This record gives sequence, C-alpha cells and structure tokens, in this order.
Amino acid sequence: MTTAPLRVMVVDDTTTYRMIVRQSAEAVPGVEVVDFAANGRIALDKLSRIPIDVVLLDVEMPEMNGLDTLHHITAHYPQVTVVMVSGASHTNADIVVECLNSGAFDFVTKPLESDMDRSKGALLASLRPILSLLSRRGRRAPGQGVPGGTSTQAGASSVAGMRVAPPPLPTRSAFTPPPNEAHSPAALEPRERVRAPVPTVGRAPLPSFTEPPRIAPPLRSTRVTAARTEMERESRPVTSVGTSASGSAAGWDKKPALLLIGSSTGGPAALTRVLSGIPPKLPIPALIVQHMPPMFTVSLAAQLSRSTGHTVMEAAHDQEVEAGKILLAPGGRHLSVKRHGTMLKTVLNDGPKVNGCRPAVDVLFMSVMASYADPILAVILTGMGNDGANGVKGLKRSGKTYCLTQSRESCVVYGMPRVVEEMGLSDESISLEELGPKISELCR
Repeated sequence: MTTAPLRVMVVDDTTTYRMIVRQSAEAVPGVEVVDFAANGRIALDKLSRIPIDVVLLDVEMPEMNGLDTLHHITAHYPQVTVVMVSGASHTNADIVVECLNSGAFDFVTKPLESDMDRSKGALLASLRPILSLLSRRGRRAPGQGVPGGTSTQAGASSVAGMRVAPPPLPTRSAFTPPPNEAHSPAALEPRERVRAPVPTVGRAPLPSFTEPPRIAPPLRSTRVTAARTEMERESRPVTSVGTSASGSAAGWDKKPALLLIGSSTGGPAALTRVLSGIPPKLPIPALIVQHMPPMFTVSLAAQLSRSTGHTVMEAAHDQEVEAGKILLAPGGRHLSVKRHGTMLKTVLNDGPKVNGCRPAVDVLFMSVMASYADPILAVILTGMGNDGANGVKGLKRSGKTYCLTQSRESCVVYGMPRVVEEMGLSDESISLEELGPKISELCR
C-alpha cells in the first residue's frame, strides 16, 4: 500500500522561523509541511478542518501560547503528535518541562546560530530522528482521513452523515506560571506519549487551562502506537536473566547500595511516576541520566523535587554522593563518579558524545563499574537507541548488579529497555506503575 507523507503543521509567531522550521522538516524524507499558523488560536482552528499528523509548536506566542495550545490538542485531537520548539532560556525550560508532562511527544531547541543555513542544519539534526520514526512507522494511506476513535474525532467529525462542529476555542490564553516556581520535564528521541483522559469532542466545553492537568495513564496516539507495534514485530522474544516465572527477583539476595537510572524520550514523565512510587528519604544514593540539553535539567530537577517529595538536584562537579539525595546529570555534560577515600564523588566533563548523547547513560554506568564495588540496582526507562546497554553489561560482570527495565507496553519508546532485554541483561521487565514499588522493595 502506498503511504502518504507525514503531514506537519508549523506553529510559530515569527515568519522567518516558520520558514526555517518548514525547510528543516521537509528535508526529512517522507515529511510534508502542509500548513502554518502564527499562534495557537489559528492552529486550533486549522486543526478542526485540515488532517494533520504532527504539530511543531512554538512555546512563546501571542494570543495563545504553546502550553495552552497543547492542552487543547491533547484533549480534543489525541491522534495529533505535538513536538515543542523552544528557545533556550530558563523560563522556556520550565514551560517545556510542563509541556512534556502534559502530553508533548518531545521538544527541540531553537538554534542560536546567526547564519540561516547553520540554523537549518542544527534544527534538522534535532528534528530528523523524531520525524523519521513517525514518518517511517505510521503514515496513512492516501485518501485516509484524520485518524481518530468513535467518541473523539479531530476537528469537524462525521456522525451518521452529519457534520459535527469542533470544540469551541477558549476566549483567551489563560496560562499564568505560578510565581517563583519552575514547571516540568523533557527529553530527546521518538516514541509514544502520556496523555490526560480525552473528553468527547463535539460541542463539549474546553477543559480549564488555569491549572495544568495531572499525568494520567498513557493514552497513545494512533501514529506512535503503530510505530511501536512495528518495532515489536521486528524484535525477537526476550528471555530475561534471573527472573522467576512469577516475576520475582530469583537469586537476588543483596541489598543495593546505589541506584542508577537511565532514560530518554518520555523519561521526564516516567521519572515522575517512578520516584512518586518510592517513599521519601531513599535509604541509598541515586544517580540519574536523562538525555537533555543544557538548562532544561535544572527545571526537571525542580519539578521532580516538587512532585515526588524527594530531594532531586542537578549534579555539581566533585559533589559527594549521599544517601537520600538524587543527583541528575546536567544537560549537555557527562556525569561519572570516582572514589575519594571512602566517599564516592561526581565528575562532570564535556567529552565527546557517546551513543550520540551527552550526558550518556553508558558513561555513568561504566564509571560506576570502575570505581564502585558494592551491589547496584540499575534501571533503564523509556527511550530510543541503545544507550545504557553496554553500561549494564559492564556492571553485570561483577555479579553484584540487578537490572530492571521498563516494560514494552508502558514505554513511550521501547528502545533502550528493549536492547538491554535482548542482550539478556534485564532481570525483570516491569510496568511503569510498578517500578517505584519494586525499587522500594529491593532497597529495603
């Protein structure tokens, strides 16, 4: 069957940047930019009339900003994938993290290059993996309308041959950031997104935007679900090591002294779920690598601290790794550890990217392998690619590492966990909802 191009809408209030985003997106094979909008209100009006697969959505716009627009899209057009396009500032970082918790698939940062060709090249490098996956795995056949369910259709739906009007737009943008508070999470790789419950479309009232919605159990878009399904068809059955038929930790009789977590696409929301399932005052130290660019991890650490009750902070160089504290690798920098007498201390560096990432999960895990002899609990969460697999392999050589991977069904992108499982390195594959309690059980 011939497939249609991935239909993309670019939403940005700057004419020049709409052109840059369009040219960058259309440089990805199988992608067609079919429309533009200067703000969220215009975009929502067009979504009600035009079949769109992906919206590349600016964060800061007049009339209706990116967060308000995202709330409306996730509520009324769940089959549309939203990728945020953000400037690199602390304010934008807070909002992007909130967008990732509110259903955005991923985000890319606007290049700081003054040269237009360089800007397009930098943006293309960020957009290519996201759009390539969505285009390759989930395009519609020509002539197929906007995908959607029976109770929720995009835009003006057809019910018994009659046209049903799209939901009304809000009269104004209502997003007001809470004073002196950062917002929520982000990451970088193609996958499936966590959504709030979807109300019936038609003339149903628009949900309130005065408060961001809480994270709900995953409700995945048609496109991304199709992408993961095809990935699963290509994978071979996984035989986990050291897992009993009941899924318990067979043969693991050690209490871990250190918790390591690696995540990427879909990671911010997953980390929120996992840490929320662990009682405060974790009895062991924890180190996290989440693929993110500079600036955004400060906002992510603040959001995780507020929403989970744990002390989460961006790691500093030469910082002691202590029980009860959760250290997050800074965006754009590798995090590793070294022994300093009886203490374990952090090391930050700007070395080359590993597995295309900086920070990289493998860099942290390999450094722990080289400098830490006590039992370790390693956790690999949702994300595209294979980062973390070699690190887990190295840690496993000591015989003192137990590895948990996020289950296929609960991943936004079943990439990083899948590679670990296929290498026979996962001791248990566990759903997102059960990972926090499982970590608590093993650390008791």
